[in-house]
Amino acid sequence: MARVFKRGELKQAIVAVLAALGEAHGYAIMGELKERVGGRWRPSPGAIYPALLSLEELGLVDSVDEDGMKVYSLTEEGRRVSQAATGAWAALAERAAGAPARASVGSIIDDFASSFSERRKLVNSKQQAVVERLLSRTAKEIIKTLEKGEKSG
Repeated sequence: MARVFKRGELKQAIVAVLAALGEAHGYAIMGELKERVGGRWRPSPGAIYPALLSLEELGLVDSVDEDGMKVYSLTEEGRRVSQAATGAWAALAERAAGAPARASVGSIIDDFASSFSERRKLVNSKQQAVVERLLSRTAKEIIKTLEKGEKSG
């Protein structure tokens, strides 16, 4: 599957977002990024916060602690760089909009679990064993499906 962001583009995108927002906390940045790529990518803290830390180390972003939450903004150098990043944003957003929709297996499982009304029902030990066997078989089928996808490209 194609990646939404190529090497370095996530940082450019964050700079462009901060240029538009002025200042924001990490989750607001993630929300804006998701919206700007048409929901084709779900930003995660594991991707955003290391990029923000790197941008801080590069001197492009500053952060302040407000009520226990880090709020990020561009430095003077970040504002200078943001003009190029904002220009690159249109091409990135267009490419992301044309990319096939993607979802992580975890998000699919989470969506299923949250909508499965029987999930809160209690089971006896015999029922538990049956459900665990079904889930184990299902996990194996999911793995086979993912492996087929990797082989076919």
